Amino acid sequence: MKYTFRFIKVLCLLAYLSVTFSVNAQNQARIHLQGNIKDAKTKELLEFATVLLKNDSVQLHAISDTKGFFSIKNVPAGTYILNVSFIGYTTLQHPLSVTRDTTLSFLLQPDNITLQDIIVTASESRGLTTSSKINRKAIDLLQPSSFTDILALLPGGRTKDPALGGVNQIRLREVGVTSEDYDVSSLGTSFLINGVPINTDANMQHVLGSYQSDHDYYRNSIGKGVDMRTLSTDFIESVEIIRGIPSVEYGELTSGVIKIQRKSGLQPWDVRVKADPESKLVYVGKGFQCENGWALNFGFDYLDAKIDPRNNLESYKRLSAMTHAVREWQTGIRKLSWSIDLDYGQSIDDEKSDPDISYKKIDKYKSSYHRVSLANTLTWTFAQYSKWQFINLTASVDYSSNKIKQTKFISLDKDTSIPNNTEEGEHDGIFLPYKYTAYLEVDGQPINAYVKAMGQYDINLFNTTNKLKAGVEWQMSKNLGKGQVYDPELPLYPSSAYRARPYDAIPANHMISFFLEDGISVPVKRHHLMISGGIRAFSPLNLDNTYRMQGKIYVDPRVNTLWKFPALFIRDRQLNIQIAGGIGWQRKMPVMSQLYPEMIYHDLTQLNYYHSNSDYRRINMMTYIINPTNFNLEPARNRKWEIRLDFDYNKHLFSVNYFYEKMTSGFRNSSYHRSFQYKKYDTSTIDHTSLEGPPQLEDLTYTTDTVIRTYGMLTNGSMIVKEGIEFQYSSNRIESIRTKITITGAWFKSRYSNSQPVYKQPSVMLNGEYLKYVGLYLDDDGYIREQFNTNFKFDTYLQPLGLNFATTVECMWLSNKQSMKKNGVPIKYVDIKGEEHDYTEADYTHVERQHLIEKYNEAAFKKTTVPISVNVNFSATKYFNKKIGLSMFVTNILDYNPDYESNGLKVRRKAIPYFGMELNIKL
Repeated sequence: MKYTFRFIKVLCLLAYLSVTFSVNAQNQARIHLQGNIKDAKTKELLEFATVLLKNDSVQLHAISDTKGFFSIKNVPAGTYILNVSFIGYTTLQHPLSVTRDTTLSFLLQPDNITLQDIIVTASESRGLTTSSKINRKAIDLLQPSSFTDILALLPGGRTKDPALGGVNQIRLREVGVTSEDYDVSSLGTSFLINGVPINTDANMQHVLGSYQSDHDYYRNSIGKGVDMRTLSTDFIESVEIIRGIPSVEYGELTSGVIKIQRKSGLQPWDVRVKADPESKLVYVGKGFQCENGWALNFGFDYLDAKIDPRNNLESYKRLSAMTHAVREWQTGIRKLSWSIDLDYGQSIDDEKSDPDISYKKIDKYKSSYHRVSLANTLTWTFAQYSKWQFINLTASVDYSSNKIKQTKFISLDKDTSIPNNTEEGEHDGIFLPYKYTAYLEVDGQPINAYVKAMGQYDINLFNTTNKLKAGVEWQMSKNLGKGQVYDPELPLYPSSAYRARPYDAIPANHMISFFLEDGISVPVKRHHLMISGGIRAFSPLNLDNTYRMQGKIYVDPRVNTLWKFPALFIRDRQLNIQIAGGIGWQRKMPVMSQLYPEMIYHDLTQLNYYHSNSDYRRINMMTYIINPTNFNLEPARNRKWEIRLDFDYNKHLFSVNYFYEKMTSGFRNSSYHRSFQYKKYDTSTIDHTSLEGPPQLEDLTYTTDTVIRTYGMLTNGSMIVKEGIEFQYSSNRIESIRTKITITGAWFKSRYSNSQPVYKQPSVMLNGEYLKYVGLYLDDDGYIREQFNTNFKFDTYLQPLGLNFATTVECMWLSNKQSMKKNGVPIKYVDIKGEEHDYTEADYTHVERQHLIEKYNEAAFKKTTVPISVNVNFSATKYFNKKIGLSMFVTNILDYNPDYESNGLKVRRKAIPYFGMELNIKL
């Protein structure tokens, strides 16, 4: 809570300073000039437009807020030139005589050339927090198959060939490593569609006992967040990707926010057909304006992808049907709008074994996902000059029916026994047949509900504008499925240490959140200061009292500031400079599978008597049940701060940003230890010839033995440190060649490590038995990843010919990877009794405990540097009658990837061109 108190002190200081600035500015009662700024065609309010009021002796300026409203106070009476400018619009200059308080309204005309200038890549926000805004034209030029492709537009992003055979995770501002221990980065990225978050907390679809070599491992999205393969891009109007410190309005996140806005209003028939070597895509959409005032939009999307074009046995299919309806009612000073979204989504992962090599052609794997969602949003917008700005109420519910069906032929090469009980204690097991067919069905039925209410109230204090935003959220997640359904005597994985359990027996997750934020706007002479600070508090509900989180309130403070300098004029052209920065804390709750993990069954064989007569065989086991639930688990928390510098001059835009993020409480699977006691029956006294049935335990002698084993438990042990510099430059269009240049890039350095000690048992056998000690190690694992890349984009528009094309040169200047050095010497060890001891120098030579020291090859910790890599991508579109567009793209059409040496070996690189075509029809 110490950070919270510090944050409150900072807010009080900022409020004091804002009032002080305001009082100093009021040297005499003068005129108040205010108004709004809108798009002349769509009537959309334009935020962060620049208003400049000047004459020979006075120069004042203001910036429009999120409602397109601007205010200039203390204006001396006189004659002025009013200049209103906004990126993508023709600058408006208007002579104005100011003699009394005045309210104005300005309509800016879109600049056709300028509007086309921003379609090549994501445009960087000029607001308080760092974000990238991507409009429909940028998405069209990219020709994406899924949301994953859009990320190439971000600073530091690179074009990648589709990888639809596994989960597509999002990684913001990091290089990334392939380890489940650091999946919190993607889990902590919040996706919102028309303001409604996509909740994946109740997803539990996986196959018990599957390993990294199995297809389920790569298609399993538990604890990984949103699988971006499932998101269609064709019904999207715009996307905002918040990489900086978001408003406290947004919660359940650690990395960033993805805000997706759907198409709305009257739209022509839109047909899109795309084909590339791995996939085929078809989309049909339309927007209607009904006579009763309702606007209705719908879209239908179908994707059929082959994971390998040469292999017809493995595929991924996606089907999406989306509808959006909205209506507005104007009642005096209030406007009420109601929007409804009804969606259906389906994804199918399908794999069959090659009939030429598969026994009896029966091996199959199919994972299907069906989701239906309904969302409603009511928004009351008040008159522009009312204290109340808006009140918003959002409610949504979604239900999914998820199935995994797997058939697998099992062939064993030795006698294999398995337990068949679900209770702790001694029991007899069974022997598996040498050959059998295993059938498995995983039934998951996640259901999620979401309610949010928020409003904004404006207060003008002295010369300061305060925008107070407050709200409350409630979320619920529950899985109604039956879980893993299979014959326990014919298991898919005979060596699995788990048993099936129904998902519907797991309690529902509930969470309540509150947030309060104040946005302060203060003119400081010719400068302008904007501050937005707030606190978000949340508490998990419906947890058992044994959980530390139950009833606990977590508080996340966040603050962003922006200082805009007075406009400068160089050769009669305006130069705008601003500095922005912020700091904030963000948390993500554990998902359902992390709060309620599968029980671990540890089975120790006490008697394994094999007889040629199957009726005389007997297997006896001692079963221990381990509950790996971590009742001390806490939400993952990330601290983030950044500072950004923005310039714009004569439609040349430049932005550079430095950020630093540190998370020490990410979710990971850590090892713990436990001792197990069991009997070892002596079978040497059995008379095999006189048996009339299985041997009786009471007739056998035994000895008692104890073993120590490790098991996994989820902890807050993952540390992720991210820092970097992002930059973007966008030029004015060069009229002589009708080309615009955009340069984006980033330097990222990411460090991944375990912030907690971990128990490990060496796989060392002495005298035929495993070592009966467990070591406690500090530096379990760690990775350093670093890269620096720049993308040069050239887009050309030849409107008379109906032709546009874009060329992108992607340069990866350097890429480093390194494993952090490990000591290998334990700090403590645990003996067979479960007692913990310090590891001393005497243990270095102990006959058994010396094997606890892990030895590493120093070459494993050497930094590997990959030299420069250059790839060239090309895309072109030809329009016919402005209604039909034919597009083509080629990635890696040219490349420069020189060979290099790593650990004494020569590494040869190659880039394979990837191409596709697309037909767009708008009627």
